[in-house]
Amino acid sequence: MLVKNILNIWTSVTGCSMQILLDTNILLNWLIETNSKHTEAKHLVQSCLFDNMTEGYVTSHSLTDVFYILRKYHRSPEIRRKFILIMVNNFTILTENRDLFLESLNDPAFFDLEDGLQMKSAENADLDYIVTENLKDFKNSKIPAISVDEALKKL
Repeated sequence: MLVKNILNIWTSVTGCSMQILLDTNILLNWLIETNSKHTEAKHLVQSCLFDNMTEGYVTSHSLTDVFYILRKYHRSPEIRRKFILIMVNNFTILTENRDLFLESLNDPAFFDLEDGLQMKSAENADLDYIVTENLKDFKNSKIPAISVDEALKKL
């Protein structure tokens, strides 16, 4: 409750009205122009970067996944580093530790470790939403999962 009160004060000072975890697929949609939801993801990320109404969060494992997956599209490690640096410098990075892994692995509601880590990270940070294109994988999440289209409507 104290965390939520502090966040409410922060919102009134900064004007930030929505705190969202960007799932790995949203980050990839933003960075890969041929993905079907590229335009929508780009608008959402731009909102996080520039309008102060949406605060973006990403997990540390999403950053390593993105760096690895992008090698197929951008062979140059320097270009991939620049993408990651944009995220590190502009989003809040949620880190996973032993306890978070154990929480995820021991929770029978989670069938996928990566999704479990996303859900537990968002829950521990008391975020408003998880933005993902895999809504069915987040049906057991305590933090509501919404699509990028739904997130854009909430802006």
